[in-house]
Amino acid sequence: MNKSHLLKYLLISPNLPVGGFCYSEGLESFFDSKNIKEPEYVKNIIISELKIGQIKLDAKILLEFFNTFKQIHKAKSLESNLKKLLSLDKWILATKDSIEIREQQIQMSKSLFDLTKEFGFEYPYEKNKKSSWPLAWSWACFCFEIAEFEMVENFLYAWSANQLSAALRLIPMGSTKSQLIQRDLLAIISEVSREIMDKKINDIYFGNVGLAMAQQNHNELYTKLFRN
Repeated sequence: MNKSHLLKYLLISPNLPVGGFCYSEGLESFFDSKNIKEPEYVKNIIISELKIGQIKLDAKILLEFFNTFKQIHKAKSLESNLKKLLSLDKWILATKDSIEIREQQIQMSKSLFDLTKEFGFEYPYEKNKKSSWPLAWSWACFCFEIAEFEMVENFLYAWSANQLSAALRLIPMGSTKSQLIQRDLLAIISEVSREIMDKKINDIYFGNVGLAMAQQNHNELYTKLFRN
C-alpha cells in the first residue's frame, strides 16, 4: 500500500467516526443535570478535559505504545517489549472510571484494528481479550508513519471534534459556532500536546469528578442520535 500523509484524516474526521458512532462520553447526562444551553460552557468543558481530564493520560500512553513498537521493529528486547504492550494496554483500560467508557474504548479499538487490517496493517502481536483505544490508535499511527507529536495532536483534535459533534446535537449552538470553538481549541491542543511530549508518564495528573460521574449515569454514552 502506498502511504500518504492524508491517511491521518481517516483517524481524525468527526464525520466518519471509527465504528460508526459519535460518542458523547456522558455529555448528555452532564448537560441535562446542569441544564446547559450555552456554547461557551461546552468550550470550557472541553478545555478542562484537555488540561486535567483522562484524555491527557490516553495521549501520553500513545507515546509509550509507539516507542515500544519502534523497539520491537528494531528487534530490541522482544520478549520484554511484547509483555510491556500487554501490560500497558490492560493498565490504561483499567484507569477508566466507568464500565461504559471501558466498553466504548473496547468497541472503538476493535473497529480501528479491523480498519488497519483492511489497509494491509494487521496487528501481528498478542493482544489482551479486550484492547484499549490508545493501543489501536498508536498502532495505526505507527503503520501510517505519522510523527509522534503529530500523533498526539491528532488524537486530541479528534477527541475534541467528536465532543463538539456530540454537543452540536445536544444544544442549539449551530455548526458555525462549533467551528469557532474548534478554532479556539487549536492553540490549547498544541500546548497540551507539547506538555505531554515533555513530561514523563508519572508526572501526568488528571481529575474531573463531575464528568466522570456523568459518564456513570449515562448508560451507553451514545444514543441513536449519534449513529451514522
